[in-house]
Amino acid sequence: MTIDPNRFDGRVAVVTGAARGIGAHIAATLAQRGATVAQADVLDDWDSGLTGGTHTRHHVDVRSARSCADLAAEVVDRHGRLDLLVNNAGVVRRGPAATMSEEDFTAVVDVNLTGTFRMCQAAFPALRDTRGAVVNIGSTNGHIAVLNTLGYCVSKAGVMHMARVLALEWAPDQIRINAVGPTIVPTDMTSDVRGDPAYLTDKMATIPLGRMAEPQDVANAVAYLLSDAASMITGQTIFVDGGVTIH
Repeated sequence: MTIDPNRFDGRVAVVTGAARGIGAHIAATLAQRGATVAQADVLDDWDSGLTGGTHTRHHVDVRSARSCADLAAEVVDRHGRLDLLVNNAGVVRRGPAATMSEEDFTAVVDVNLTGTFRMCQAAFPALRDTRGAVVNIGSTNGHIAVLNTLGYCVSKAGVMHMARVLALEWAPDQIRINAVGPTIVPTDMTSDVRGDPAYLTDKMATIPLGRMAEPQDVANAVAYLLSDAASMITGQTIFVDGGVTIH
C-alpha cells in the first residue's frame, strides 16, 4: 500500500493561536489531511471550525511556562501522543521605536519569541518520543526592516533563527524544526494597517506578485513542512511572500 506523504493520519497536532486567522486555517488544513488537532488559544470563548471526531480545544497562555507545560501534558493525556507543533500565537504593537514603551516592546517579545521557546521546550519530551516536527510562524518583518514595528520585527527574526538553532540541537532526536514567514495577511492583526490606503499602496508595491498572502497560503506551507514530504528539510524558513524577500 502506498502511503501519502502529505497526510497526517494517526498523528496529533497542536496549533497555538488557533481561535482565528492563520491559526484557524492551519488547524483546519491539518485536520483535512488526517491529523487529530488540539487547538489551543488564550481566548476562552471562541467558535471552532473543527467539530466532531477527536479534535479538541485547549486553553494556553504562552506567556506562562506552566501553561505551556500543562497544555503539552493535557494533549498527551487526552490523545496519547504529540507529533506536530505549530507555534502560531502572536501579537503586534505598532509605533516609532523612539517613543515605544518598554511594556509594548517586551509584551510582543514575550508572546512571539519567548512564548515560542516555552512551547517548544514544553513539547520536547513528547516530540522526542514521536520523532515529531515543529513549524514556527515568522514573518517577512523578521528578514527585512519595517518601520514602526520594532518589537514585532526582532521577535520574528528570533523565531526564525530559533528554528535553525533547535533544528541543530534536536536533529539527534529526529525532531525537525522549520519556520514559515508570510508577508501581510488579511487577518484581524492587520486590520488597522489595511485600513490605511497610503500604507496599503506602499505595501503592495513591495510584493512582486501584487497581492497579500491568504491564510490558506500560509497553512499550505506549514502543512508541507510538517509532512513526510519534507522529511529531509529542517532549520529552514519558507517565505510565503509573493517575492518580497527576493529584492
